Amino acid sequence: MFFLSVGALVAAALTTAAVSTVFIFTMEQASAKPEEAPAVSEVESEPAFSSAQPPKSGAAQANAKPEESPAEDDRIVLVNYAETMPEDFHRNIVNLYGVDVDERIVEPFQQMQAAAQADGVSLWISSGYRSVQRQSELFDRAVEENLGNGMGQQQAEAVAALSVARPGCSEHNTGLAIDLNGVRENFDTTPEYEWLTEHAAEYGFILRYPEDKQEITKIRFEPWHYRYVGVEHAKAMQERHFCLEEYVEYLENQH
Repeated sequence: MFFLSVGALVAAALTTAAVSTVFIFTMEQASAKPEEAPAVSEVESEPAFSSAQPPKSGAAQANAKPEESPAEDDRIVLVNYAETMPEDFHRNIVNLYGVDVDERIVEPFQQMQAAAQADGVSLWISSGYRSVQRQSELFDRAVEENLGNGMGQQQAEAVAALSVARPGCSEHNTGLAIDLNGVRENFDTTPEYEWLTEHAAEYGFILRYPEDKQEITKIRFEPWHYRYVGVEHAKAMQERHFCLEEYVEYLENQH
């Protein structure tokens, strides 16, 4: 009986210890902090492009600060009454909707056109790249018209240059300039112009000859004439209210 009692006591002790161990282990599990779930990335995949929402890459470029000098970035090459087309200027002319343009314009314009269409605004290119020879023909025609109106040669050329750039001095020679929706003197009163004023820079385009910059550009106000310079440059010009002449000078002073 004594040995049975001792055995029973030992068994009871072992049972009690096992129960205590299980109880303690269970309590530790209950009080332990649950493992944290892995953080979900905040970066979402890029949405497919639609006419209503252009790719985010343009917005990212818009926040970038331009660092290149005009000599390093030919998107902002200055061609005007005093600066002729550089002989080594590189362009790759392609056809877009029946109009010749530099290939760098194609995708930005299509995105801008689609976004405008989503807002009920129609944009189309009426004129793009022109060769120096073609520009010469247009300038000579304007001069002849002025001569026919009784002007002398010098005056006829000076007046013609206010609306038609001299050969080699036209932005259209770059392939980066486009005339939109026809040459309409009242284009600045249209919904299309209003939309462009608000959104063109988002796609890298600027109004090249603003009404309040005629003293600088030496070209009369042309609400239909837009120039591609890239999103970062267009945004910087818009923020500073610069025309291209002012912007190029500003960049040159930074280097």
